[in-house]
Amino acid sequence: MPRQSPRWCLAAAVAVLLTATAASSQSTSSITFQSPAQGWSVAAAPNPLPFGSTAAIHYSVDRLTQCRGNLNGGAPGWTITGHYRFNNGPVHSFWVAGFSSTPNPPAPAIPLSTHGTLAVWFENTSRWGCQAWDSNFGNNYLFTVQ
Repeated sequence: MPRQSPRWCLAAAVAVLLTATAASSQSTSSITFQSPAQGWSVAAAPNPLPFGSTAAIHYSVDRLTQCRGNLNGGAPGWTITGHYRFNNGPVHSFWVAGFSSTPNPPAPAIPLSTHGTLAVWFENTSRWGCQAWDSNFGNNYLFTVQ
């Protein structure tokens, strides 16, 4: 087997790194739900969302202030849960803020594994039985995945 020069090996390593960086930057996407102080705006980046990526969810907890309260130790007695579904299919859920039964829950994100319409909405519940919703005036927030 012929021995490769260090210069060739370095060039090959740089090419692999650049390819990996380009691929990871193409798979970065997000959906942002801003606070009332920011005008309640909702935006996807990029728009439409790219199929195969994972959308990071940036949710302002100031959007759902109902159903709040802390336990005696100061821990939250409430949880904000995000829900989503593709093309009116099965509903999936993820933790957003507040109490979590899982230590160190993952950051909120949605894998964009289906082409079509992505519907997203949020629910705040408390241990005292309160329930509140964040949707677009009763309709879920809709995004296109291509």
